[in-house]
Amino acid sequence: MTRRSPHASLVAAAVAALVLSTAGQAGWQGPEAQALFVNEANPSGYNYAPSVITEGGTTDIWWCGQGKTDVIFHRAYSAQAGFSPAQVVFQPTPGSWNRQYVCDPSVIKGTFRNPVDGRSYAYAMYYSGSDNLPGHNNQTGLAFSNDTVTWVDYPTPVIAPINPAVAQGNYGTGQPATINIDGRSSLYVFTTDLTGPQGVPGFGDLYVRHTADGVHFDPPVRVPNGTTDGATINPNSDFAYDPSSGDVYVITGLPGRDCQRVACKDPARNPDRETFQMGLYRMPMTALMGGSPAKWSPVGYLNADVTGFYLNHSPGFQRDAFGSIGPFLPNITVYFSGGDPYPGTWRIAAATETRASDRAPLKRALGPGGHWVTTGYIAPDYRIEHALGALFLLPRPGTAMLMSCMAGADHFLSRDARCEGRTPLGQTGYLYDAPRPGSHPIFRCLAGGRDHFVSTDARCEGQATEGLLGYALD
Repeated sequence: MTRRSPHASLVAAAVAALVLSTAGQAGWQGPEAQALFVNEANPSGYNYAPSVITEGGTTDIWWCGQGKTDVIFHRAYSAQAGFSPAQVVFQPTPGSWNRQYVCDPSVIKGTFRNPVDGRSYAYAMYYSGSDNLPGHNNQTGLAFSNDTVTWVDYPTPVIAPINPAVAQGNYGTGQPATINIDGRSSLYVFTTDLTGPQGVPGFGDLYVRHTADGVHFDPPVRVPNGTTDGATINPNSDFAYDPSSGDVYVITGLPGRDCQRVACKDPARNPDRETFQMGLYRMPMTALMGGSPAKWSPVGYLNADVTGFYLNHSPGFQRDAFGSIGPFLPNITVYFSGGDPYPGTWRIAAATETRASDRAPLKRALGPGGHWVTTGYIAPDYRIEHALGALFLLPRPGTAMLMSCMAGADHFLSRDARCEGRTPLGQTGYLYDAPRPGSHPIFRCLAGGRDHFVSTDARCEGQATEGLLGYALD
């Protein structure tokens, strides 16, 4: 885990992401390889781990960014005023337990009483803090606010590592995510902990704790980390709640590129510099808190094939002030950090998954690097030729995953999850293994020995045929 005035064109991209028109579309929309904004308070610094609240026509974004060390930035957006300036709103306290850095904000609205000053506050922010340069011994802190930008720090951590002695040599606990279940101060706070007995070796696990007052917590409950598609819910995830269904949603980083088997830009820093895909899942709250084994159900996948960024990590949901995703359903908007492995490229971006259909068109385009075939992002200097049918967005019986891959300027599709040793961008969809009514075959082709493309013609339009990929939807 890494310790980690907009230009007019970027403002336009931000407005498109924040106020999306999704009628008649399916799959993910945005961000078209564009950040929401440049952090003008530190244009060359890193930006990640956003916490996002939309209420009353205003979207507030808090995120972890680069000051002297990690600090917490804020800016607000409304259709009338645009973006407010980026500003540091919370930073380490000299001489305190969080004196080295503060990061990973999670902001929630409610009614909170600070036991230290006796005052009431409308917002609580949980965050990661550390007292040493390596970033060991993280603990989860708490601050209060009435205006979302002026924060009063609670003087001691509110969540300590499960094993404090082990935390002296590793990350500890942090990366909070918060849900308010009564509109007042009854909260569930999820955290990463690398000191628990059941954690993934070297990578930790997730726990959730209930608090009735925002300050004092019940014992932790381990969050189930298995999924029905065989993935794992990992640290640095965000959570949201849908009161109408009782479902909890999670957006989580999936394993990074296996740099011993595929091409990577920064193989020494896998997975945190090679995380290219995130998984969106849901589970009933009763199952999550039930104490018995339960598995998350997939809702969607957000990856480099969709975003246009090589690296995608540290996601956060767009939620209402109480952590509910309900007002935005059936669409789900995820904010995250996109860029390249170098942290100075990490910028906050957003993408929205729409539910108009269970499939998306497979588009074929032609541009400077040859052909590009995908259901996701295509660079603006490419011209769409036509669609080759459609792919399912989620796996289902009788289907196979089709990967989007890159080798230099050549984009190609593969049935191999490791992209035949080249660079994976993520699954672009799922197609049938065998003929079904309402489907047709598609073939992988090669032109000029270097330009891969896909065709419905078994003879590959006079070019070299590399074989059947499967059966796309008509």
